[in-house]
Amino acid sequence: MRFAFDHIVVLDRLSCRLSIAILLSAFALGGQAQNKCSATGLMEGEKFAANNCAVALYEHSVAIWFNENPISAPEAESFQTSAHADETKDGKQRTLVQIMFCPGGGATTASATAVKSIDLNTNHAKSPLLGIQWAVEPPKDFKVEKMTGEIKPGGTLAGKIVGSRGKTTWNLDFDVKVPAKEASAGMSCGK
Repeated sequence: MRFAFDHIVVLDRLSCRLSIAILLSAFALGGQAQNKCSATGLMEGEKFAANNCAVALYEHSVAIWFNENPISAPEAESFQTSAHADETKDGKQRTLVQIMFCPGGGATTASATAVKSIDLNTNHAKSPLLGIQWAVEPPKDFKVEKMTGEIKPGGTLAGKIVGSRGKTTWNLDFDVKVPAKEASAGMSCGK
């Protein structure tokens, strides 16, 4: 009987460790899964899709980095600090879209009508020549279909922005958590 009891104790310990490991994994994945985002369209006629993102806050402006491949925790942390996404990783070009804008037009409450311009930067893994760096304005370049949230540390921001210029089109959809710390740089929103 002692032999069977020892196995039960060992199994119970393994079960406990496994439960703790699963619980910790769920918390880790929950932290990573907070931001939901999608960027699709054309970069100078070449299709792109980016479903991973990181967010930076500077005063009342927000920067969102949409990336084709997963963004590592150190890269996301660096973006939160600098509001700058690297166009390459390990010497290879990335497909990305980065926007910087004032979701509340200088106020802390986001509003679709408050967005007066967007700094739009793109890079395509197939060719750096497909990327653009533009300041775009509504209604000729883009339309904000939805914008809600609070532009403050720890707030949330959800939106949908569609636009086009020449052979470049973009459809940006996001529901993100604003970082608790502000970046060292960003767009000046004024008030």
